[in-house]
Amino acid sequence: MYPQIIPEELYEKVRAISEKNKRGKRSIKTVYLLRDKMICGYCGMPVVAESNTGKKREPDRFYYKCKGRKRKLNDCRKASVRKEKLEQIVLDTIMNRLTDKGFMDKFVQDVLAEQEKRSRERSSLQTLLKEQRQNETTLNNILSAIEKGVVNNTTQKRMKELEERQEELERLILIERSKQSAYYSESQIREYYEQVLQAEPQTLINFLIKQIILYDDKIEIYFNTPTTGPDNVRGFLFCRLFL
Repeated sequence: MYPQIIPEELYEKVRAISEKNKRGKRSIKTVYLLRDKMICGYCGMPVVAESNTGKKREPDRFYYKCKGRKRKLNDCRKASVRKEKLEQIVLDTIMNRLTDKGFMDKFVQDVLAEQEKRSRERSSLQTLLKEQRQNETTLNNILSAIEKGVVNNTTQKRMKELEERQEELERLILIERSKQSAYYSESQIREYYEQVLQAEPQTLINFLIKQIILYDDKIEIYFNTPTTGPDNVRGFLFCRLFL
């Protein structure tokens, strides 16, 4: 039997919050653990909080609902999902899979493979750096020509084009370098998740989940990883669940 990665204390905290929210009161204090993490799989709009006032002596009910449908911004027909049901599915999935050694081994290898793929993209960075050097040389030549009195509309137009391209190249180079800023070992990737799992439930969700794509019949959960770059909007696919 392999040791459990998630501490029992943390597991119980998550359960306690889920149970509390099931009973929820009509109050803004209700915690939506997945707030700002989900988009609708059909129309791409954010999935937002929704609540219905319960009848006398009955608790209010809380949901997650497509913003497009809620505010009639489009013709999306994505059904609402009970808050506690969806949160429990997501939390149980994270806990069960991160304590499954077989799944975790494969997941870490997939993250390592993605990191290796990013490393191979260094050729893109080298291409950008080469173009940047060529632009600098051309700009210097134009400046030398201007100093010698060779000035015309064509020269000025070309100089402006090169300067604008240089600014764009600087932005692209920063993005490429950010992808390659660090290289993580297998043990460091495992440690990343173990440390995040020590956090409070809401912090745990914020750190682990990059995005959830919600359909009526399935959920796609995308994780943050140590190798997730700033240009990686969606994140790394952690799992796909069919409901």
